Amino acid sequence: MKLAAKPITALFIRGDKNTIFAISDALGFEEHMQALAVSVFEDGKNTMHVQALFANQQDAQNAVNYLTQAGHSLEGLEHFISQLPDEDWVTKSQQGLPPVEAGRFFIYGSHDKDKIPMHCPYPILIEAGIAFGTGHHGTTKGCLLAFEKLCAPRSKTKQIIRWPKTILDLGCGSGVLAIAAAKALNRQVIASDIDPDSVAVTLENAKINSVADKIQAIEYDGVPKGFGRFDLIFANILAKPLMGMAEDIAKALEKEGQVILSGILDEQAEQVAKHFTKFGHKITGQNSLTGWTTICMQ
Repeated sequence: MKLAAKPITALFIRGDKNTIFAISDALGFEEHMQALAVSVFEDGKNTMHVQALFANQQDAQNAVNYLTQAGHSLEGLEHFISQLPDEDWVTKSQQGLPPVEAGRFFIYGSHDKDKIPMHCPYPILIEAGIAFGTGHHGTTKGCLLAFEKLCAPRSKTKQIIRWPKTILDLGCGSGVLAIAAAKALNRQVIASDIDPDSVAVTLENAKINSVADKIQAIEYDGVPKGFGRFDLIFANILAKPLMGMAEDIAKALEKEGQVILSGILDEQAEQVAKHFTKFGHKITGQNSLTGWTTICMQ
């Protein structure tokens, strides 16, 4: 599902590396921001800039207000809002993104279809769209690498393992993790999201990647009920909502089940892990990519 070409409003902000990374993550992950696409560029020895695209000027101005309320003051930073000419800027903004290789998975846009390596058995085509998540963010790649470590074949003769049998992609976004699990394990996957656009995009991406028969995408606020317990839950969201769902996630896991948590800033990792241990989880693995931590818990 792609946005039709129409006028797009851009929010441009320039500053030092740490400031711009913090702002870009807020623009991309905070639920109130409404950004269609977020891109970060180096433009000097000590400076970077972020460009966020919005459907209209009011959404862009709202994002500026939300940034200020969240403690990301733009005072002293070069920033402005401007109208861009008619063009499919959401897709164009992501055409320069390089493909991402994560273990046996290769996330790519159609502009990189000729770059799929022979040694990656599970290529996943994800185009720019209205749901967040192209696989380029450290959170998604961290989840894929954790999944790879957890579920990769244990020998050359064993192509897939029997576990996990029941899988949930909680907060599925564009469906990358659900598609990866369906491809690698040949299993049915439940994918849920509070955003109806994400559900529609996940279903479309599942079809594009030939796993539509293996993915059931539903709109749901929180951990879905009525599907029994899960052997594996992906929960790539944000630290605060993750902690809010810790008890429900524990109740939704089978005995010895695993949850892969991400969307967690490195400095939040200890707090999130400690909170989950209150509900019987224990850490089985942890890694960090580009300032974001992925935690595996059982």
